Amino acid sequence: MKTPEFLPPLSVFGALIPQNNRPLMKAYIKWLLLLSKRGLNLKPSSDKIFNELYRAVHRNWSGKTTLGYLQQEFIKENLSLSLLLEPLQGFEWLSKNRYPLTFTGSSPIMLQIISPVARLIAALNHQHPPFYQPFANLICVYLGLYLQHMPELITLLEKARFSLNPNMPQSLPLLQNEAKQILSVTYNFLFKLRISFYLGLCQVLLQKKSHQKTNFLDYVNAILYGLWYIITIRGQKLPVHKL
Repeated sequence: MKTPEFLPPLSVFGALIPQNNRPLMKAYIKWLLLLSKRGLNLKPSSDKIFNELYRAVHRNWSGKTTLGYLQQEFIKENLSLSLLLEPLQGFEWLSKNRYPLTFTGSSPIMLQIISPVARLIAALNHQHPPFYQPFANLICVYLGLYLQHMPELITLLEKARFSLNPNMPQSLPLLQNEAKQILSVTYNFLFKLRISFYLGLCQVLLQKKSHQKTNFLDYVNAILYGLWYIITIRGQKLPVHKL
């Protein structure tokens, strides 16, 4: 599935993962893709199949298998198996859905899938719990952007009675504003610089027209916007209820 020229290639997001953890992240994405085939009814799904998947997570597997490798890496990195189980639950709910869903209307299901991804990336970068929610919001905005401009994805999601909100272009900037809290709760200055770039890139993409290509200048603007935003929030601390 080809990424449209309006959007950056998915490889751009690889910098969010420490170099030594990228094989782990690749295996985790493979796990999510396996679950998505069941959740989106691209392969036959049933309660029995999902029950077998739940049991499989708790069994010991060879490191040569995707699940076995993930189990070994999770132990090494002190990660919870809930990061494997939560997306499984989310895709199970999606497979059983019998009613039309919109991007915002499906938020409880989407969070079951997006939240573990956000927590895994946070854990691999030694971030603290207040980082999770704004980072999950940022992931949601990027997901919305890719869905808007990749009809092939929508075609797949339609099998699970999923469609885009007519007002999605207006709702994504609001979600991105919530994601801006992320820099106030990000540890490690170098990682904060990386996050500021993705926050800036998100802002640039939201302001672009769909017929425009993403080019080098867009990335420069993203860096500058991120640096500016770091400076403006320097020393500020958010109230506890907003973290």
